[in-house]
Amino acid sequence: MAYQVTAVPSTPPAYTNYRIAGRTIMFLADREEGNVTTTEALGDSGMNKPKTILIADDSEMVRTMIRQAVERDTEFAVCGEAVDGTDAVSKARELSPDMIILDVRMPGLNGIEVAGILRYALPKIRIVLVTMYAQDIERNLTSLFRIDAVLAKAGGLSELTAHVTSLMAESADSAISDETLRT
Repeated sequence: MAYQVTAVPSTPPAYTNYRIAGRTIMFLADREEGNVTTTEALGDSGMNKPKTILIADDSEMVRTMIRQAVERDTEFAVCGEAVDGTDAVSKARELSPDMIILDVRMPGLNGIEVAGILRYALPKIRIVLVTMYAQDIERNLTSLFRIDAVLAKAGGLSELTAHVTSLMAESADSAISDETLRT
């Protein structure tokens, strides 16, 4: 089963409706080109700023464990936590993190719906889904939303932090390549 994401113009113009899997979700959305982060907007290359991660899971215990592992095992900063899918979209738009770690099953919007919205609103964000059911996530569904990784919670925190580190290194290499092409 394939999901289709479409942005539907709404009234007033400052809002955008996102239609995913037959549901319409409205968010305040002035979509900026290219997912500009605060340091990029100020002219800083971002080299001195640590990469940031937003964690979205409905379990406080899981969020805490992921936060502790990321802060202990990587050089990245956790910029925030979201308690459900709607909160994840709002905080991602507000904080513009480099990566979001999403639980697939959350109240409100699930992780796949959030991924679809964020891929449109923040195209450069890295998206990692964590779930108890990683094997059940269809490959075509993850490719539709360009999800960077789907990890089983059973794989443990060391597997998660290893993937986070690898994905952030890939995004840094990509940014260096883009800068080299512009000069």
